[in-house]
Amino acid sequence: MINKTKRLVIPRVTKIPRKNFFWGATPNPGKHTKESSVALLTVLRDYLKLGDKEREVTRMLNSGFIKIDGKVVKSRKTAVGFMDIITVVPTGESYRVVYDKKGRLVVHREDEKYSNLKPMKVFNKITTTSGKTQLVLHDGQNFITEDMSISTGDVLIMTVPEKKVQHIIKMQPGNKAFLTGGAHVGSIGTIKKVEVKESSGSNLVHFEEDFSTVADYTFMIAGPKYSFEIARGEQ
Repeated sequence: MINKTKRLVIPRVTKIPRKNFFWGATPNPGKHTKESSVALLTVLRDYLKLGDKEREVTRMLNSGFIKIDGKVVKSRKTAVGFMDIITVVPTGESYRVVYDKKGRLVVHREDEKYSNLKPMKVFNKITTTSGKTQLVLHDGQNFITEDMSISTGDVLIMTVPEKKVQHIIKMQPGNKAFLTGGAHVGSIGTIKKVEVKESSGSNLVHFEEDFSTVADYTFMIAGPKYSFEIARGEQ
């Protein structure tokens, strides 16, 4: 199995120097795709500077010092993606993975009140044989619910690792969204109108800030009853 990639061809979502070193870490297949994730080794060593060498990071992981979404992980090639929460157990510090204005995945220190919450976008809905609804979430996880009001495009604010829904933010006019792709990636806008396409193409979302994008890039973060604050600042 190939576990390294030339840095020059690592997906552009990874924010690392391309020419300082020849090799970079390759994320293992998992919840996130290779194109939309960063290897945990890269986050701990190159983003957070928790170790200068790969073996230092490996020792930290083997000791159970790192959690993702509230669960201990020990593989340095674990794929880390948008909205994942990385917790450093010895210090109690948590970091949120988000997109910057250049479409790269970065990590920012997370406030304690949000450190056990993870927004998850509903990518698809499937009706099971028992009549319940199975939701396919943006990070590849599945979730069974009896709530028929949840629609594709909505965002569930869930506790981790328990996966209990605390709030539902609908994709509808007046609500705010974080942009995960396109020309306005990393920006926040207020929805003015959702244009539903009758064809197989993605719906268009128009914003009060005078721009539009496809619904796939629209990640809801605030509604009339609840607002989730995206972590900002230096990584």
